[in-house]
Amino acid sequence: MHHSPKYVQVYNQILKMIKQMQFPPGSKLPSEEVLSTEFDVSRVTLRTALSLLKEDGVIQSVHGQGHFVTQTDEANNYQGIELLDSPVAKSLNIDITDREVYYHNNKSSEFTDKLFGVQDTNYLTLNIWYKNQDKNIANNLSILLPEVVEEFGVDLDNRDQFIQFLEKDIYEKVVNSRMTIAISDRPTNTFKRKFVRSPSLILMTEDLFEVNGSMIAQNKYYIPSTLFRTTLMRYPEQGRN
Repeated sequence: MHHSPKYVQVYNQILKMIKQMQFPPGSKLPSEEVLSTEFDVSRVTLRTALSLLKEDGVIQSVHGQGHFVTQTDEANNYQGIELLDSPVAKSLNIDITDREVYYHNNKSSEFTDKLFGVQDTNYLTLNIWYKNQDKNIANNLSILLPEVVEEFGVDLDNRDQFIQFLEKDIYEKVVNSRMTIAISDRPTNTFKRKFVRSPSLILMTEDLFEVNGSMIAQNKYYIPSTLFRTTLMRYPEQGRN
């Protein structure tokens, strides 16, 4: 039986790992020492495979730093929730065909004063209901202070500005966010709109922070469990090969 040369086998294995996002776009490959041990091949064989991957534009080498996975169109189409923007569309297994928006001005509460580190300060709740045809498939409830909306110059009565602000623009001020994903205990009959039938709701709670560590907003995303599916790429600790 004919067997492919060792360097071709290594090439195919690394390529497969890249396509399966084990080595995401822009990530550094393990060191040559680690790879040659992992694949049980000589350095010469490994370097031949790596040179072919470079020729094919799959990886690129930076002198003194190592080998890195190239950004590709396929990789750019990857939809995970790592990037700082709204995770709703990336967490649904069904398309969004429409959005309904509304907001409320609210008097101060002990919860929001503590959340934002303020005292006796009114706050806003902004809602986006995501729809597929006439069915409600997700809800974004955003809690924030009026000054944040004023800073961005958003007209909340303008539907397009409202959506652009919550899904994209607010993240320009964010340096990091903390997200917790859990099964919601909130009864579905307490929402102003009716969700599609589902045994439970998934709650994604996202706290948005600016550079000084202050919280800008808290987003709560409610998605029926039957429609929920998301992806998160995980990486080795920095410094590990």
